[in-house]
This record gives sequence, C-alpha cells and structure tokens, in this order.
Amino acid sequence: MAVAVDTLTVREIEARETDLGPALYVKVQAAGHRPLSWREVWEAFAARYPGRWAVQAFPPADQLVDGKAVYHLFVLEPGYEPAGLSIK
Repeated sequence: MAVAVDTLTVREIEARETDLGPALYVKVQAAGHRPLSWREVWEAFAARYPGRWAVQAFPPADQLVDGKAVYHLFVLEPGYEPAGLSIK
C-alpha cells in the first residue's frame, strides 16, 4: 500500500519480526527521489502512523544501497515504546 503525503510517498513493504518486536518495514521517498530533510521524513511517517514509534535503518557500508534518496523505517506496534530510546 502506498500513501502519498503531499509530494512524498510512504510505501509499506512487509511486516518483519525484529529485536524490538513486530515491525512494519516502510520506505519514504519523494517524487524524483530528491533528498529529504529529517523533518520531511518524520512528517510523512507521522501523518501515516500517528502516535507510533519508528526506527530508521543505517546499515554498515557492505549492506548500503545508495542509488536513490529512499529512507528505510521500521514502524513499531501501536502503543509500544522501545526502552532506552526516548529522547526526552
């Protein structure tokens, strides 16, 4: 399922089991794959999954796919707050 948020697209890829529990793997991108600011990625995520946590993936160099500006998020289950990750 793809949901356009203004000029951004949030595309659901698949559900996965992670060390943080069940997560939905999503990709966020803009038309033409222009680079996005952190705020643009967050706003697209928050519009589609309000009140939920997500973790953005930054893989090691040998697993990096860097052809286009695509942002990889793992959206956690509703109501789940990962211990130790709060930034307050």
